[in-house]
Amino acid sequence: MDHMQYSALAQRRVTLANDPNLHNVAVSGLRQPMTVLRNQPHQYTRGAFSHIAAPPTFATRLAKANNNGLNDSLGASRAGRTPKLSRRTSMYAGNIQPTNQQGGGVGGGLGGQIKDIRPIRDKPFQVDSIDIVYTYAKEKLGFQGEFKDFKINTSKDYFTLFKLVYQRLDHGKDITKIDEIATALRELRYPFANDITKSMLQAVGSVQSWPHLLGAMRWLVEYVATLESIEDQEDEVEEGVFNPDSAFFKYATTAYNLFLNGDDDYSEAAYEFDAAYDQSNADIIAKSAEVQKEVDELEKQLNEMSEDPLTVAQNENKTLRSDMTKFNAYTKHLEDKIMKLKDYIIKLDEEHKGIEIELAKVEEEKAEIQQKVDSQPISPDDVERMHKESEQITNNRNAIATKAKELSKLQWEKGLDLEKRIADIEKQIQYYNTSLYRVGLLPSSAQYADGKDYELSLDVNADRIDKIISLDLRNYVRTKLSEVRENFNSEYDKIQEQITLISEEIHRLSDDNADKEIDLNTLEDNKNILARQFEEVKQESISEQNEIDTLAKRCTSFEQRISQLRSEGAAVYLEWKQKSQEIQI
Repeated sequence: MDHMQYSALAQRRVTLANDPNLHNVAVSGLRQPMTVLRNQPHQYTRGAFSHIAAPPTFATRLAKANNNGLNDSLGASRAGRTPKLSRRTSMYAGNIQPTNQQGGGVGGGLGGQIKDIRPIRDKPFQVDSIDIVYTYAKEKLGFQGEFKDFKINTSKDYFTLFKLVYQRLDHGKDITKIDEIATALRELRYPFANDITKSMLQAVGSVQSWPHLLGAMRWLVEYVATLESIEDQEDEVEEGVFNPDSAFFKYATTAYNLFLNGDDDYSEAAYEFDAAYDQSNADIIAKSAEVQKEVDELEKQLNEMSEDPLTVAQNENKTLRSDMTKFNAYTKHLEDKIMKLKDYIIKLDEEHKGIEIELAKVEEEKAEIQQKVDSQPISPDDVERMHKESEQITNNRNAIATKAKELSKLQWEKGLDLEKRIADIEKQIQYYNTSLYRVGLLPSSAQYADGKDYELSLDVNADRIDKIISLDLRNYVRTKLSEVRENFNSEYDKIQEQITLISEEIHRLSDDNADKEIDLNTLEDNKNILARQFEEVKQESISEQNEIDTLAKRCTSFEQRISQLRSEGAAVYLEWKQKSQEIQI
């Protein structure tokens, strides 16, 4: 909601607060049944409640329910809620006033006796009232009977139920006689307490007493249920449970206080209100997800438990058969692999035998060579010299290998550098050829090519350096580019001259256009003036034409009148002439 909506809401509440008709609404009491008392509405089509005889066991049954469950609910089970009971007591005690005062309370400032405008004598209202009281007694007072057994139209039953409901307001309050009910209703500021008399309380089921007493009992039950509902909401707020009514009441209270203080900015209160709702929605969504997860798991378990045993056995049989088929295939694969490994082992044995034969031949050759070496006359100095030469040869070979590695590395680096440079040159050549296409030197049939091919190409495998690039850039290509540049410059100068002439022509045309626009505006002004004059003349001509038409119509009417008068005169003349002739005769 935006700021305008908050202001409108506060303004509507101020209007309602200043409405004098609301006092009459307050005086009328709680006329509608409280939905908090009934989770599901009961529908009954019974006759008049006063015609139903009260069973003598109702008071005993209600007292038994009170002794078994109500005392616990009012006592031990509420031991941890003493602060809330004291809060309710303070709320109740703050509203008590002497019975001889008429001011204050509900409708206290109106003066005189207040008339009960509820349809207390209508049968539907009485049935609905009994339904409300019965629902409250069953849910809160521990009444175990059925609706047909719920009868309170006797003094004893009425007093028992009133006492139990009255005690829920405050444990310290109690009534000992039925005559004290009227005083208790006045202390509770029952709007129609003056209608309750002691004689009515002595004859609860009478036709005159029953409607008023049933209405009082309904009011008391709704009053107590409202206080308990408020207390439950306060408990939920203290426990951190989100309550939409409490959140909205808190927001409305904050906004109204700000409005009374002259502040129309309710954004902070609205932000807190929205944040509370968003958090509540997030919690609800999380709980819904958890519940849905549990539901899915339970459905899965239910489906598993509700499956047909034959179907389960068939599925297991199919699974086992499939596993057996896979196992047989794997066994066959292992057998084939074993056969291949055996063949490979045989092949290795044959190779091993061949290697042993070759090794025996090598041993024989070694023995022959050793025999020849032993037979040669070599001195120890020769052996030492040969060892030194062998070491020197080995060192030289290692140095040559190291240099070869360095040369290979250098060759590799130079090769990379060469490839990079070749790639750069190829890019330059590609850029060059593209530029030649743009200026008209490629292909040979282009405008400035004169039938010659100026396209460059790179041959990295050429045997000479001057043949790596296909054209002589300095003597052949640069000369042609200079000629093309001179042609471009001359054409550029010509185009610049043309642009200058065109610019001058554009300026001249712009000046002419401006003059024409001025003339056009002048002509438009003259046209508008003439149009207005024409309209004025046209209006004058229309008015003159209307006057002419009016005169013509009047002349026509005059002519018709004259013709009528002439005909009437002729008729009168003929009549007169006939009369004169008759007189003469």
